[in-house]
Amino acid sequence: MSSDLESLTPELVHIAREAGKRILAVYYQDDIGIQTKPDTTPVTNADFAANAVIVDGLNSLSIKYPLLSEESEYPPWQERRNWQRYWLIDPLDGTNEFINRNGEFSVNIALIENNYPLLGIVHIPAMDISYWGGESLGAWKQDKEGVVQAIQPRKFAPEKEVIVLGSRSYGTEAARNYLNALKAIYPNLISRKVGSALKSCLIAEGQSDIYPRLGPTSEWDTGAVQGVVEGAGGLFLNPDGQRFSYNMKESLVNPDFLVLGDKTIEWQSFWPPHS
Repeated sequence: MSSDLESLTPELVHIAREAGKRILAVYYQDDIGIQTKPDTTPVTNADFAANAVIVDGLNSLSIKYPLLSEESEYPPWQERRNWQRYWLIDPLDGTNEFINRNGEFSVNIALIENNYPLLGIVHIPAMDISYWGGESLGAWKQDKEGVVQAIQPRKFAPEKEVIVLGSRSYGTEAARNYLNALKAIYPNLISRKVGSALKSCLIAEGQSDIYPRLGPTSEWDTGAVQGVVEGAGGLFLNPDGQRFSYNMKESLVNPDFLVLGDKTIEWQSFWPPHS
């Protein structure tokens, strides 16, 4: 299957990049069509435009799998629970960052098999950077010049610095308490706020050490970037220290999670955090 995934990857990267172009077309307009969804989160014309590109692109592939996208009607749990392989899509992850025009938003496309990511594609339109990877594939980054290189996390070096990433738009008291606990352990800790799936990509490519997410996310927020992190050699863990999973329940809301670069560190000794 890994050879099939490798041959499929260029098409998926192309689909993600085309969706990114549609997002940027809206990004530079005065009216981006902001609406509020029933769950009170924002959505824009760019979310819908990107979703149309991705859905059409995936449906045009030679292989056919069901689709689960944030911006499409969700199939009922009675149907989803039987899926062995399916596409998990967030056409515009980081809508708040898009609205705030800080560039830290992404296109996320994952192929999930038996509850775990086989492959993930994350494209950052404003930076013209793409990441992709999977546990059996390795992980890769394509820069704005089109140069592709393998990526991997950095070795944990607390005597130098420990870089911990947090959400730019969704901070919680639990996250702040956890950060304070880490600071007591690692005096050289540096905290940075970054938007969307870019946080986990920075860990996968060795720019940061840990991303603890204590607060709500949905399955489409994490599937693609988990593929990148695991392909690079990092870990994506639930509060029990187990590999993060998908499509195990009716709700699409994720538990808290922890993204680690250097898997040799016993982060689990103080996870889950105590507020």
